Amino acid sequence: MHNKIVLKMGDNKQRIIIIGPAYPYRGGQALVEAYLHQTLTQLGYDTNTLSYTLLYPSVFFPGTTQYDKSAIVPFEHANKIRRVLNSVNPISWIKTFKIIKKEQPDGVLFVWWMPFFGPALGFIAKKISKKLKSTKIIFLVENYISHENRWFDKFFTRKTLCYADAFICESAYIKKQIEIDFPKLPIFSTTLSIYDCYNLNRFTNLSAKQHLDIKTENVVLFFGLIRPYKGLDRLIETFAHLLKKIPDTTLLVVGENYEDMEKYQKIIQHFELEKKVILVNKFIDNENVEPYFKASDVVVLPYYSGTQSGILMMAYGFQIPVVVTDVGGIAELVEPQKTGIVVPNNEVAHLLPAIEQIITTKKSIDYANEISQYTHNLGYSNLGNMLQKILKKDE
Repeated sequence: MHNKIVLKMGDNKQRIIIIGPAYPYRGGQALVEAYLHQTLTQLGYDTNTLSYTLLYPSVFFPGTTQYDKSAIVPFEHANKIRRVLNSVNPISWIKTFKIIKKEQPDGVLFVWWMPFFGPALGFIAKKISKKLKSTKIIFLVENYISHENRWFDKFFTRKTLCYADAFICESAYIKKQIEIDFPKLPIFSTTLSIYDCYNLNRFTNLSAKQHLDIKTENVVLFFGLIRPYKGLDRLIETFAHLLKKIPDTTLLVVGENYEDMEKYQKIIQHFELEKKVILVNKFIDNENVEPYFKASDVVVLPYYSGTQSGILMMAYGFQIPVVVTDVGGIAELVEPQKTGIVVPNNEVAHLLPAIEQIITTKKSIDYANEISQYTHNLGYSNLGNMLQKILKKDE
């Protein structure tokens, strides 16, 4: 694990129940749970997770599967995970609360990232608030409002989070949003963990390129789920201009599409980039992530909007510099000219010189060392001090 945890609770362990998606679910939230559980266990807490039997009904899920089929599971702890909560079945909400009531934990840590789960989590939080006075309700907040920002999102968010005793926000950007709606509650800031669990040390830059059949000197990587707000269209257009300056370059686009890929293929065809763009349109299992990052010189996050990004933390886990747009809290975690470059938006005029700068300085700037130094204290390393304050018993 990247972050060094030094605080210990001693023999008198406090009990924390995490409520959030956990393995065998895939994706960012399950990874958040894995790092949370690992950190809390190292801190000395007695920690269990109540996960979902149903996360998204299939009609609401645009991908191929919600389940992780990887051979490698980060921080595997299946014996500490109980799948009990159905996002749309109130009977399961009651069952989940009964488990919490029986265990009488010191705190319940809700993982919050989407208002869709508001009715389920709000019901449970309300029950805890009324029936378990000594149990602290904590919301770990990645996204305050969903990326789509639908009209009902803020309603569900406020109705659920009003039961919180404290918030732990994964960016200063989110912290500012919550302070507007809940100015009297304790609000703490942390960051996502550095996702170094994918670096299995099986590849070098050269062997990764050979594995992926990449013949160019330079590689630009776009990684993660392909969704409209992520700006892949702008990156492809920018890449066409980049080739005029640095022709010995490949654009590597890796991730499952949550929208129609035809619009991106049309852009590739329009700029005649078929031989320069590699599309890997699928979800990548944990054990197969490494070569895509090891082959790359820069990871680009050309987002139209966002709060923070697990992809940024994956790039840092491989010590690869980034180019990011100044949206949400993403720019908070970039040290300009050292760990990457922040651009005001994803216009070609901004993305192009930034990507070019990273590529042309990759041999003169030790980006790996800069990233290692910068990220040393990021992630959940500060969680222990926050929880001590939150879980402190009232005199």
